[in-house]
Amino acid sequence: MPNTLRRRFLYTTLLSGLAPRWAQAQSAAPLEIGVLPNISARVLLAQYQPMREFLARELKRPVQVSTAPNWIAFQQRTLAQDYDVVVTAANLARLAQLDRGYVPLAVYAPNIKGMVICANARPIKTMAELRGQTLALSNPQSLVTLRGMQWLAEAGLERGRDFKTLNTPTDDSVGNLVVRGDAIAAMLSGGEYRAIPDAVKAQVTVVTTFAEVAGFIVMASPKVAAADARELKALLLKFSADGNEGKAFFGATGFTGIRELTPGLMETLDPYVEATRKVMTPG
Repeated sequence: MPNTLRRRFLYTTLLSGLAPRWAQAQSAAPLEIGVLPNISARVLLAQYQPMREFLARELKRPVQVSTAPNWIAFQQRTLAQDYDVVVTAANLARLAQLDRGYVPLAVYAPNIKGMVICANARPIKTMAELRGQTLALSNPQSLVTLRGMQWLAEAGLERGRDFKTLNTPTDDSVGNLVVRGDAIAAMLSGGEYRAIPDAVKAQVTVVTTFAEVAGFIVMASPKVAAADARELKALLLKFSADGNEGKAFFGATGFTGIRELTPGLMETLDPYVEATRKVMTPG
């Protein structure tokens, strides 16, 4: 059987064996998907429109996509179980799993690249030039930033001692900070780099790609029934494999697919748990 037909058969089999409690009535309460605000809410909600429409049609239930003003507020809402499903950074996903019993469903591909950029007008060649300077952080709570601080420390550069950091709410402004000269460089993810407006991106250069970390993880709230969580997982895999809606979503976001988690993936995030708790503390 060809691979495409085999995948379709698998998804059909998975879905046909599940209790479609989410699809009992058009008037059912909306399924709320919370998406981490790693980019502006306006861009984020537009990107997720194809997924929202696909799930609403398949579930025969209203689906809404929500976010939050910042990462800390999003994590607070996640832990309060304000969302039925979350799409979140891997380190935050591990906290939600450990602290509130969220169930991992799938992971976005590819892995997320950690990058450093500088202004074309003020180029740097090595991170040693960061000494005595300011580094802009697109998302200070991200796994990319936590891994990046570890990477810099391994090179003998410690935040607060050798360089300062400047936090920005979203990637919408991090490129501008570098271009204006408020920071000598910026640390951000590959997705955040793609979201920088073209006019600003033309004025910056990628200094290095220092790491790859796990992609965003889709989690079901513990208030979602196990059968419903399995149905959603099957639908997400179907969305990734077939249809124009999936292509539109991946074309807009830069992701290439949604896949099952490899065994042990969540446990690999444990070295970042305490650092994540620290940076996610309000204030």
